[in-house]
Amino acid sequence: MESLQMPMNPGTIGARRAKYDDEKITRIRQRIEVVFGSASTMNDAALCERYNITPDGELLMTLR
Repeated sequence: MESLQMPMNPGTIGARRAKYDDEKITRIRQRIEVVFGSASTMNDAALCERYNITPDGELLMTLR
């Protein structure tokens, strides 16, 4: 019996997400540098999970 599910290709999903979030990631990195006084060394995925930015430019940190 064949599976009807399509295999997930993480490369395709990641590529689409990276293209969509480029501006947001850039704005977060700029704001982190202003707030903390140094550039972030986190990769883009970790940065998006931990931080967000409001339309007004306020930096939000997600605590878990």
